[in-house]
Amino acid sequence: MRLAYLGAGALALVAAASCGIGIGRDLRSVPPKDVIYDDMCKVQEYFDLLETKQARPPAVVSSREVEKEGDKHPAGGLTTFAFEDKAQLQLLHRMLEENWAKVPDKLYNASRVEIEVKWAEKAGVRRVVTTEDALISYDGNTAYLPSHICLSEVLFGAPLYRTRRAMLGLPEPLPPLTVDGGASPDAQSID
Repeated sequence: MRLAYLGAGALALVAAASCGIGIGRDLRSVPPKDVIYDDMCKVQEYFDLLETKQARPPAVVSSREVEKEGDKHPAGGLTTFAFEDKAQLQLLHRMLEENWAKVPDKLYNASRVEIEVKWAEKAGVRRVVTTEDALISYDGNTAYLPSHICLSEVLFGAPLYRTRRAMLGLPEPLPPLTVDGGASPDAQSID
């Protein structure tokens, strides 16, 4: 039996990994262009709100980029994003509920969640690498977040969804309504 050769530490690691966050909705067999075209991650409204300044993207906490030799554009990197305002956390919670399984309840109560991803740039668009898990940190806890296309969509999808809107002939997003002589109401929640 192969497990007999694993040490106690390796068995604990295997057991811990099997209890961690897993993939819920598996989109690996769906071509990425179809995920975007059909807005399977439900992020078009989010990017429209960002474009009209009615929502803020998650903040970049840290970023390290790697450039190809002789090229001024990054080929890849490691970036950590912070989700901390109400709309960002609502978006993250919805994304986690729809696409991952066994998400710890404590994560949904955290006031700040950080996600660290490795990414690569292809055709001028950054995408989360699919060969490695992301790290998700909240309230002093860190867990592996299995690779999922919706993570790329939320973190790096703005140019793709701008193109999607134009390609489908969707109307331009409307600026926020103003009240009391020009003051904008609070940013909308993203459900």
